[in-house]
Amino acid sequence: MTMKNLFLFFIFNSFVFSNAVIGQESTLKVYCSAKPDSCLWLKERMDSVFKIASSVEVKSSGDVLHLIEAGNKEGFDIWWGGTGDTHLKAAENDLLAPIRLNNLDQQLFWSRNILEISGQRSVGIYAGILGIMVNKRVLTELNLDVPQCWSDLGDTRYKSQIIIGDPNLSGTAYTFLSTLFQIYKGKKTRQIVSDIKQNVRRTTNSGHKALSPLIAGENAISIAFIHDVVSVLDDNDDLAVVIPCEGTGYEIGAASIIKNSSQAKAAQNFIEKSTYPEVQNGLAADIGLQLYSNINTVKSRAYFDDRYFNLINYDFFTYSRPQIRKRILDLWNELD
Repeated sequence: MTMKNLFLFFIFNSFVFSNAVIGQESTLKVYCSAKPDSCLWLKERMDSVFKIASSVEVKSSGDVLHLIEAGNKEGFDIWWGGTGDTHLKAAENDLLAPIRLNNLDQQLFWSRNILEISGQRSVGIYAGILGIMVNKRVLTELNLDVPQCWSDLGDTRYKSQIIIGDPNLSGTAYTFLSTLFQIYKGKKTRQIVSDIKQNVRRTTNSGHKALSPLIAGENAISIAFIHDVVSVLDDNDDLAVVIPCEGTGYEIGAASIIKNSSQAKAAQNFIEKSTYPEVQNGLAADIGLQLYSNINTVKSRAYFDDRYFNLINYDFFTYSRPQIRKRILDLWNELD
């Protein structure tokens, strides 16, 4: 069975949500790499329903990975959300602790697959599809067509019209690059990436933040996960989602216990509870809008359109490996 069939990806400046007492033993410290409103909702839900107190700090996937690699000096216990490839890299580098779910049989295959390939150190929590986001009004004003393929983004007509996350920090942007590497091979990959980078006006430290200028009409094109923009699409006829003609990649957002957590048992409980339908239903229906891991969780309205599921056979294991990730980022960073 292909990863496409198994499917059925930001991100932020530091921002802290906490009503817990600092230093209290039962208070878990959580890095959250999902959307800020998802992180706040999760924190409040865990407290109100399960009486699990937490201090939640929102950071991009890349930022959290760097902090953990630097020794987790702030003593955080949990990393919740963010693209699975960054969690898998941390797992391979022995920076995460083992996870055991009592409700594993209720998790969809892609969730269990992340647990397996991480060596039982990360579990898939949600999934989301990558797309090209366009501002049709800006394109019309510039007399430009809506791009239909990844390769179109390298057309010189789109010079300075692309704003995306920095792949060194943004899980969304790294998923974009690794998608290109899996679609194109050899010299063609380098050429496509080079052409696209020539059209990038600037990058942001998260994929989600790259959407703000697009929404404001400052540029024409960005890259994002569909669930990050669906609520904006409802209120803005200028914006549209394009699933590229070559097919697209996707993220599996993961959750992990950071190695040497002083509250590993409580961290385990937090992560398991986040796989319950009573937590995921609220996120899927109104907040995060991703596809969630539990078989009994409601389906997100963000993914109602079957056209969104033109997916490549995305290889999470290979493209999370440190040497592969380094090769991809080195290519991006060396291009002018």
